Amino acid sequence: MTRLVLLVILAICVWVYFPETRSMLIDAASPVVDPVLRWSAKEEMAQIGRNVVAHERLTGEVPTGARWVPWLEYRYSSADMHRDPWGSYYQLEMGSDSVSILSLGPDRVRGTSDDFRVLSPRGR
Repeated sequence: MTRLVLLVILAICVWVYFPETRSMLIDAASPVVDPVLRWSAKEEMAQIGRNVVAHERLTGEVPTGARWVPWLEYRYSSADMHRDPWGSYYQLEMGSDSVSILSLGPDRVRGTSDDFRVLSPRGR
């Protein structure tokens, strides 16, 4: 365990003092970091989905289209909740019986295999 801690500290020091190595460290850490980022994003997305459903119940409206990003920014004071861990705004998709919050994933391109979504039932 001590060796692992020392290795992490060394990686952080290299990250800070040698910027040209950052891309190599990101690539090396990706298999460990990506699942943690996905888990974190899914928790945020579930919360956002529940809040969209609650907003619809209270107001009768869903913040779609051009109202989506302003609603996110108004509803969540923390900028971290507006975007996924890779920097893209969360997307909203409406179904007849559910709300779907979508993350574009690490490649930040919609419709690719790394996209993922969390569904929240609308309970009509």
